[in-house]
Amino acid sequence: MVLVSALVVGIVVTVISTDMLRKGANMNEKEQETNESLVIASEDELLGRYEKSDRLFIKKVIGDMIVYRHQRMIDDAIVEGDRIVYQFAKDTKEIKKKIIHWRDDLPEHLPPVISKEQAESIAGGGSATLYYLSPETGSIFRTQSPPKNPCWVVWKTIKTDKYGPYYNITVVDAVEGKILGYGTPPPTTGFSFTGPHNATNCSGRVA
Repeated sequence: MVLVSALVVGIVVTVISTDMLRKGANMNEKEQETNESLVIASEDELLGRYEKSDRLFIKKVIGDMIVYRHQRMIDDAIVEGDRIVYQFAKDTKEIKKKIIHWRDDLPEHLPPVISKEQAESIAGGGSATLYYLSPETGSIFRTQSPPKNPCWVVWKTIKTDKYGPYYNITVVDAVEGKILGYGTPPPTTGFSFTGPHNATNCSGRVA
């Protein structure tokens, strides 16, 4: 789970800057299809059979599968770990898997929070993304105790060399405006701009 990358800076910006997210592919596939689009669940012909909501999903063709993924947001905050994933057989359109991780202990809306600029200043510079951090052991950003408040996760580039950029990650309580801890950046050579995935034997199956 140290491939934490841009779930912070990417998964989020990539999919959710406006409201959503994601990826996984078998690199041995010679002719890998990577068609990707954003769809509203109830308006999509295939997904609409199973999901009647107006949630926004990323639809992607990965090998012999059609994968839909929704990243949970509370207002402007990404809820770490919470998502809905549907996997369908590309040819038969048969549903193969449905994954739901959805916390029930979070508010419907954000409380008043400090600004992105304030958080970046507190962290000493960088680029901040707003999160509800997961209390589970697999959380991308670990702090002494799981914070109940939303947090700004601030990435700051400390240097760049032939291997790529190196980062400092600072977690700032978005309500109280204090630093809670520091994240562990991903290995430079393994940086993923789409965030972490649960995959089995590099099969390209997205979870």
